Amino acid sequence: METADMVGMGPADELEERYMAKFAALVAGRGVAIEYAKDRFGVDTGLQFYVEGTKADSKGHERKYFHATSVRVWFQFKGIQADTLSSDDFAQQNSVAVQVEIEHLKFWYASPEPVYVTLYVESVDQFLAIDARDFVDQRWGQDFYSEMETYAGDKVTVTIPTRSVLTADRVDSMLSHRSMRIDGPAFRGRPLGHRIDPLRSELSTPSDEFWTALLAGVLEAHEYELLSSERVGDVEVQQGRLHQTLLWQSSTFTEIGCGDPNDIRVEAEPESLFGEVLLFLDHADAREHLTEDERGLIDKHTEQTNLGLAYAVFLRGPDLSAHGGLWRGTLNETPLAGHDPRWTSLGLEALSYLVLTCTLVYLDHAPQLRWQVANYIH
Repeated sequence: METADMVGMGPADELEERYMAKFAALVAGRGVAIEYAKDRFGVDTGLQFYVEGTKADSKGHERKYFHATSVRVWFQFKGIQADTLSSDDFAQQNSVAVQVEIEHLKFWYASPEPVYVTLYVESVDQFLAIDARDFVDQRWGQDFYSEMETYAGDKVTVTIPTRSVLTADRVDSMLSHRSMRIDGPAFRGRPLGHRIDPLRSELSTPSDEFWTALLAGVLEAHEYELLSSERVGDVEVQQGRLHQTLLWQSSTFTEIGCGDPNDIRVEAEPESLFGEVLLFLDHADAREHLTEDERGLIDKHTEQTNLGLAYAVFLRGPDLSAHGGLWRGTLNETPLAGHDPRWTSLGLEALSYLVLTCTLVYLDHAPQLRWQVANYIH
């Protein structure tokens, strides 16, 4: 008489239970696991991240608090048993191959959120993981879809480098991934990840620390290379190179209201900076005068030895203000005044435009941004 198979699970199922528990321990304290009730998307689990910070309690005392983020990452797991790949064999290999469905790989590649093909190697008790999009770009590049059309079979081999170990630090680094809405209104044909009109909105005056962070983010996004920096009082002078053109328009000279829908709304003239630059950063939020030491720093850096650079003044307040007027008068009295240097002034109007069009800078700082004027794209 034949004995019927007993109800239970095989070695592969038992391995999966163990490595999923290990994965849960690895990501504990970093986010909330996301699972579908039914697997119809070729992904096993997701992770929505949060970051550790503080929050005031009812008595005003700061307490540890985990702040939710919009970052989500997905994982598709595979497991390989020790009797299939020993630790000695693993040590001799540069990569481990796994088979995945072609349709799944296409889905992961096109996904707006990152999907990691993740392999648990039992013999060495390690997870290996590779971003599906990175793998596709490295192996096929722009030929991926055409190659898949002629590929024999339903599966394709994904090779995961043995050095790509999924550690706690690597999980933390996944916070650099982005989840961005692109279904809202576009600005000049590109999604911004928000609805705020870059041409018709203006930030409230930020703190010096926050203004400095916003400005640094915008400059970094344009491949700014800092060569030297000197600060006296609230005036900082930087010499550097912009490897990409910094381009902006000001809300001050842009038509805000709407009239006849057939009329063209007036926009400010585009302004730009590029190449070798000398940047004057005024960290004060308002001014009636510059100190003698601050004037000395300005004169030092506006000697004829710096003729030929592009000059820009960044103000922590609006450009069209007493603050901006003081700087315009001061620059007309510098040693370079008679040499017609190209001076550009960027107040909060220009910074607002730059933050709103540099999507990654906006996403980095969105919760802290405060708006004096916020108009929306419809």
